[in-house]
Amino acid sequence: MSKREETYRKIKKGEKTKQKLFDSAANLFKRYDFSEVTIEKIVEEAGVAKGTFYIYFESKDALIAAFLSNYVSKVDTDYRAFLESFPPDTDTSDLLLGLIDKITTTLIDTIGYTSMRTVYKLLLTDYIDMSSIIGFNRELYQMFTDVLEYGINRGEFKSSLSVNELARHFVVAIRGLSYEWCIRYPDFDLKTQAHSHFKVMLDGIKVKQNNN
Repeated sequence: MSKREETYRKIKKGEKTKQKLFDSAANLFKRYDFSEVTIEKIVEEAGVAKGTFYIYFESKDALIAAFLSNYVSKVDTDYRAFLESFPPDTDTSDLLLGLIDKITTTLIDTIGYTSMRTVYKLLLTDYIDMSSIIGFNRELYQMFTDVLEYGINRGEFKSSLSVNELARHFVVAIRGLSYEWCIRYPDFDLKTQAHSHFKVMLDGIKVKQNNN
């Protein structure tokens, strides 16, 4: 085996071990409260030595921050691909409502209520870096900015707010709705409520067509 092949094999093995730690932590957080999940439980779940954990992460908090950053990046890439799958002549309102539907489907079917509750618990702490989720440089903000700007340039939307301000309102709205879902579950239909809420928001910026 050449030195290059050996290096590649070690990299792939390291990536696999790191992913195993991510997956183990995620599984544990579905079953236990955040404070109950220890490094010992994570490595036991992953089937690796405790020393191996510290090769990749300096603490449980560092693992969670890295996991969330990695997961959010993958989710946002999926959202972007979804947006780009629409025909170019699609009404901008339909693009936005489609994106909202995709986001709520991901929250409900992929992430799940239990994991979202854990995320909100972590957001209320100040000892884990959650910028990958709440930072204004997140790709999700850029997607809303791009679509809203596209709608304004096409003459479909009009607002006294800047595009960036509008985008922040949309992202804050979906975050607020998902929080409402968490505190009122299972009596809150996230998908239905989100569709209704964003239709109201879109009605506020749509340019009214004169049919006379």
